[in-house]
Amino acid sequence: MGKVLIFGDSTCDLPPEWRKKLGVGFMPLPVNVGADARLDMHDVFPGEVFEYYKKTGTLCTTSAPNTMDYVDFWTKVREREPGCEILHFHISSDMTVTHQVADMAAKEFENIWSIDTKSVSIGVAALLLEACRLRDAGKSGREIFDAIEKIKSRVKVSFVIDSVEFLHKGGRCSGLAALGANLLNLHPAISMKDGVLSPGKKYRGSMKNVSKSYLTDALSDKSLKLDQNRILVANTSFNEEMNNYLLEIIRALRPDIKEIIFSQPGCSVCVHCGPNTIGIAYIPKE
Repeated sequence: MGKVLIFGDSTCDLPPEWRKKLGVGFMPLPVNVGADARLDMHDVFPGEVFEYYKKTGTLCTTSAPNTMDYVDFWTKVREREPGCEILHFHISSDMTVTHQVADMAAKEFENIWSIDTKSVSIGVAALLLEACRLRDAGKSGREIFDAIEKIKSRVKVSFVIDSVEFLHKGGRCSGLAALGANLLNLHPAISMKDGVLSPGKKYRGSMKNVSKSYLTDALSDKSLKLDQNRILVANTSFNEEMNNYLLEIIRALRPDIKEIIFSQPGCSVCVHCGPNTIGIAYIPKE
């Protein structure tokens, strides 16, 4: 059995320090800042995406790599680590063609698994953490792939949006719905279900009050037990004050949670949901 290598792309949103700590590889995806082609979290970052929209009124856009991008990427990995097994985690195939393209490329190799997580952002990060735990326990690439396929439907990931403006500009929210939400100061929650994002409860008020209500709704059920006692928290603006506020709320609601990991989603996610979006992800115990 060769060395097992685990990779995510820039829709996976495992924090850089955790990627480094766990030895998780990273493939940045294309982000277009106007006519300027960049690579997510390599030479363009969320703050630049938000500032570009503020200045121009135009969203940055995302695109998927092509098959040869993956072939080239994995060929270089194999040159560095001959005989290695590779697991590559992707955003839900119902949201983008990234997984389909990578899966086609994987057929050119042996022992490369392209994983359709049926999730997004920190939901994918939750699966990456579990894959690393299995790798460190000595599991093979095939065993990890099979385990993740069984686990992935249990992942819970949701977000609450500060403004529907980015969703509207990206064609994911009608003009009338956006106008109504803005006039009523509504902040919609969205959650992943069966591989797609679905609308949920609408909150009203400041994002601090909204975040508290959202977290209370999501975590107040004391019968909910989390795998590894872990939760991941996303903040697209990633300001320390808000992160500390969210941490206090989670600690008060669920003192049993031992590990709380904060992440700033990459541009591939931020271009769709905008600044000040808050999210959580976890894997419930069976």
